[in-house]
Amino acid sequence: MSAARETLRAIEQKGRRFRQQQLTFVAALGRTREQARERTLPVSSIAQVQHYLDNHCNNATDRRILSLFLEIVADLRGVAQLLEALVPENRPPDESLEAYKALLCPTSDLSALRAKYPHDEVNHLSCDEARNYYGGVVSLIPVAMDLACQCVSGAGTAHKPLKRTRSPSLQGTQPGAEQQSSSAKERPAIQAMGTQTKPAGNTMGQLHYSPTTGQGGWHTGKPAWRPPGRTSKF
Repeated sequence: MSAARETLRAIEQKGRRFRQQQLTFVAALGRTREQARERTLPVSSIAQVQHYLDNHCNNATDRRILSLFLEIVADLRGVAQLLEALVPENRPPDESLEAYKALLCPTSDLSALRAKYPHDEVNHLSCDEARNYYGGVVSLIPVAMDLACQCVSGAGTAHKPLKRTRSPSLQGTQPGAEQQSSSAKERPAIQAMGTQTKPAGNTMGQLHYSPTTGQGGWHTGKPAWRPPGRTSKF
C-alpha cells in the first residue's frame, strides 16, 4: 500500500508539469495528426497517441511532450497492478478498480470522457477542440488520478483491522462480575407468586392454591378469603 501511495505522489508531480504544458501537448497532437492525415478524426485512445509518437512525430518538442503523456499513463498502470495484487482472491472485484483498469486500456474509447470540476483541463481548450478532438485525451490523466486515489483509499480501509470494543454496560466491571452476570442471564428468572399446599385431611390428594401473604398491596397481612357462615376447616 505504501508503494502505491509513493507512486501516486510521483505521478501527481508529473501531472502538474504536464498540465502546465497542455497547450504544447495539444499543438503536438495537431501536428502529428496532420502528418498522419487524420485532421478530421478525434484523438480517442492511448494507442492513437502512441501511433503518432512512433510514426508521425518529427519534432523534438512534440516527442518530449507525447512521451511524458505516455509515461504518466504507464505509471498509472503500475499503480493498478499494485492495487490488484492487494485484493484477496475470495473478495469480489472492486468496481472502482475495474473502471480504473478499463480506462487505462490502450484501445479504450476516450471520446466521451470529460474531466469535471475541480479539474479545468477541458476549459483551456476551444469549444471545437474540446467537443470534437481533444476533450477526452486531456481528461484521461485527471480522471484516472481520481480513480487511483479512490482505489487506494478503499484498499486501505479494507485492510484496516477492526478494533474490538467492549460494551458500554460492561466497561469498568471486573471479569468475575461479567461471568456472574452472564451466568445469571442464562438461568431463567423464577418469581414465586404463591405456594401449592396439600391441606391436612384431604384424602383425594387435591391441591389448593393459597396466595402467599405479605406480598404488598391492599391484601398485606390479611388471611385468605372464606365464604360467610363456614368457619370449620375441611
